[in-house]
Amino acid sequence: MTTNKNDPMLLPDRPVVEKLYARLRPGYELILLDIYQQLRALAEKEGLSVTIKYRLKRFDNYCEKLVRLSKLQGTDLLQITDLMGIRVVCPFLEDLETVEQLIAQNFEILELERKAEQHSFHEFGYDSVHLLIRTKPLDPPTKLPHSADVCEIQLRTILQEAWAEVEHELVYKSDINMPNHSIRRKLASLNASLGLSDLIFQEIRDYQKEIRQRGLKCRQDVESMSYDYGAIQISQLPTLDEIAQEEDTFIPNYQDSKKLEKLMFAALEAHSNNQFQKAINIYGAILRLKLDPAIRSLVYNHRGMALFALAGYQKGVEDFSKAIEYNDENSRAWNNRGLAYRVLEKFDLSLKDYDRAIELNPQQYEGYWGRAQTCFEMKLFSRALSDCHKTIERKIDFTPALELGKNLRRQLF
Repeated sequence: MTTNKNDPMLLPDRPVVEKLYARLRPGYELILLDIYQQLRALAEKEGLSVTIKYRLKRFDNYCEKLVRLSKLQGTDLLQITDLMGIRVVCPFLEDLETVEQLIAQNFEILELERKAEQHSFHEFGYDSVHLLIRTKPLDPPTKLPHSADVCEIQLRTILQEAWAEVEHELVYKSDINMPNHSIRRKLASLNASLGLSDLIFQEIRDYQKEIRQRGLKCRQDVESMSYDYGAIQISQLPTLDEIAQEEDTFIPNYQDSKKLEKLMFAALEAHSNNQFQKAINIYGAILRLKLDPAIRSLVYNHRGMALFALAGYQKGVEDFSKAIEYNDENSRAWNNRGLAYRVLEKFDLSLKDYDRAIELNPQQYEGYWGRAQTCFEMKLFSRALSDCHKTIERKIDFTPALELGKNLRRQLF
């Protein structure tokens, strides 16, 4: 290769090293592939959308770097640490931190360098995180001269990657000195713009996450609120004769706050106080909002119960059907529609709905109790008694099932 004026030691003979490189190359590539597969598996488990590239430094580039570094530091301490390289390109800045943490948890990090910290505010240069990890030695244990059992991993965003590629062509590989001051300023400005773009993209992503978290919290609050009113069951609602005259059907004005929780609270409060028409009106107002399908299903189910309480059985069926359309796993809606079909004497449809409710939630007693009553109406007394037993198994002190069971045993035995 060459000799270093500051170091009497000769660099390795190029033809000899070239043969060694060709022999060792498959082993290096297997090590790289193994690290790549580990990183890919970790990223996929974390749900990250990243691009991972890996490469073994070409022989000519390896030799060029040896010569260049030997002129700067001599050969005694000369070491090539990027013979094996992996690059992980992420869409967002926060993904870089996640990948860095994954690497720290699963590999031995020997060095960590943040390239952005090397530049002052008026300089241009690419941002990147470089990590040096320890690798297993080749088998049999040998290595290229001045190399080590390490692999360099670079972490960049997509924009950082784009800048690095361009800079590599314009600056690193160029044999022409850096252009005049005006062009340097333009390059620095462009680099700053890309850095700002990364920050803006991250800010947009953070905003989207915040909106999703608010939506999730809203949904959880509404569902929790709804289940707090778990006593609202159309099978236990008072008869029409017991319902007090409802004079106040006013819908509170929540146009300013637009908070679903407040509307839902008002509707459920009216519902639990047997103010069914008021509840129906508020449920209607809620349904005009933009809702998550699961919440829309919940609201349709509750409005259907209020309609049922006012003897609007067919309208109740329509709302229960809407609830099922928006959430096929809403077992309460299946139960309620089964009851409405029984009142309308559509017994076969009632049985099908109760079967589905039990399939979705076999631990709840309401489906078995509803099906027991439908079977009783159809004079399927043995099936009705069996469902009474299943109801009591799940709610041991449920008096209606105990009483119906006694009557059925008298008829059967």
